[in-house]
Amino acid sequence: MKYREDGSITIFMTFIFLLLFALTAAALDSARLYASMGYMKTSARGAELAVYGEYTRELFKEYKLFGYGGYDGKDESDWRDRYQELLYENLRERPDNAERNIFFSKKYASVYQIGNVKPEVKKAVYITDEKSFIKQLDQWIRSEGIRDIGEKLLKQIQGTDAGKKDELLDDVSQTQKKEQEEKLKKEENEKQETESTIETGNEVVQEKQKNPFDFLKELVENGILSLVCDVDNLAEKEIIPRKSDNNLEKKFKEKWNKGDSGIGILKQFLDQSDSMWNEEMIHDQKKKGKLLLYVSKMLGSYVSSDEERTKETVPYAREYLITGQTNPKDALWSVVNRLFFVRTMINFLYVEKDAEMQAKSLETATALAAPLMAEAFIPAIQNGILLILSLEEACVDITALLEGRCVPVFKDQSNFQIKYLEICTAGRELFLKKAKAYPKSEDKMKMRNNQLNYNQYLWLFMMMNSWKSLYERTLDIIQFDLRERYNQTFNIDQCICRTKVTVTYDTPLLMGRLMGERGGGIYRVASKDIQRKFSMTYGY
Repeated sequence: MKYREDGSITIFMTFIFLLLFALTAAALDSARLYASMGYMKTSARGAELAVYGEYTRELFKEYKLFGYGGYDGKDESDWRDRYQELLYENLRERPDNAERNIFFSKKYASVYQIGNVKPEVKKAVYITDEKSFIKQLDQWIRSEGIRDIGEKLLKQIQGTDAGKKDELLDDVSQTQKKEQEEKLKKEENEKQETESTIETGNEVVQEKQKNPFDFLKELVENGILSLVCDVDNLAEKEIIPRKSDNNLEKKFKEKWNKGDSGIGILKQFLDQSDSMWNEEMIHDQKKKGKLLLYVSKMLGSYVSSDEERTKETVPYAREYLITGQTNPKDALWSVVNRLFFVRTMINFLYVEKDAEMQAKSLETATALAAPLMAEAFIPAIQNGILLILSLEEACVDITALLEGRCVPVFKDQSNFQIKYLEICTAGRELFLKKAKAYPKSEDKMKMRNNQLNYNQYLWLFMMMNSWKSLYERTLDIIQFDLRERYNQTFNIDQCICRTKVTVTYDTPLLMGRLMGERGGGIYRVASKDIQRKFSMTYGY
């Protein structure tokens, strides 16, 4: 009985020690498992930072956009391969040949014994993703410390209204009702030359003059561009878009051409939901406002300075955003054409109310109609003369805008440049001379609240475009520019700016090691390993 009693104590103590050892081993395994997760996450984060450290530097340098790849066909698969390579390197605990040198071998201890590591890219977000692009715009705005110049512009433009919007809309409606279907034949306008009596104050001047309608002939034959700028110096380099934008451009044209006349275009310009007078333009369309802040700093236009123009690969980039025309000359023509419609109709609404111009135009119309015995056409001829005055004044306005000057939104007797006596002498030289009456944009002392420059009109036209068209065309310009300047293989659709990666790995239990189970390296697969998994997201 004595020996049996002593043996039971030994067995009992043996079980106690085994339980204590198992408890200690379980505690160590638990600590190792939790610590291995931190070790893996640190290694994975380092691999992500290293991969994104190879970002496309030209894209960031020129356009402040962050992205990996885009050149030489690099895409998601290249990102994954590079990430896996760097992750394995971060997890390596011993040199590859450490165990092969049997004479001078060094001993390497592995605390976690991590193996069977498998990274997988669950989601890759590209710069062309709309939300990601807007995030980068937000980051750029914060980093540059740019104030909301869009809101400042809106206040300036609202200041030009002076309560005239409703009045203008009423005038437009009345003008549309009064438009006559009869149109003078072109042949009659070309043949007619007559003597007209023009009364200025109390003085009557008799002179032989050309037909005022000859200006229309020159406008049709030479085009508006030749009257307002030097067409010989216009850029010709074609922009190559990422994909066809014909549908967007068609919708935009339909929107602008709603109505069969310039009056219809003006009415839409004044009455549309995102017009210059509507605060929704900035506050309810924030993403469009952010994009316009961005392009106003990054992209040039026709009135860019010589220093800025030397750095621009894409000529008239803002004009391309508005029109979608890949040829710079066509893009500028399209913008000028829209400016021409708007300025003509605003000027026409002024001259139609001016008593002096009404009287003089009636007298001229009567003189023109007399040889033809066509008294019934006098009102139509009179309106035609007033329209020609408005066209010529619009040419002055656009000439000034293209020279970087500021032009009043609404005209009155003090700032209407074309005098009635000059109606038959209008031409490029006269427009250049008259345009000098307006101040340069950089001359802040002479600027007034009711004046806008060319870039501000571009801002308004861009606001009238859809977000989709502006966004896609901005990406077109960036891709075309980087291809021209750096590498023809650049593809902005393949630039990755954020990734979500899931990593699975195995780590063995201490008890399994004590029982003689062995593995080797991060590719090891063992029957008693515990599999763990985590996900990480990095980027914009």
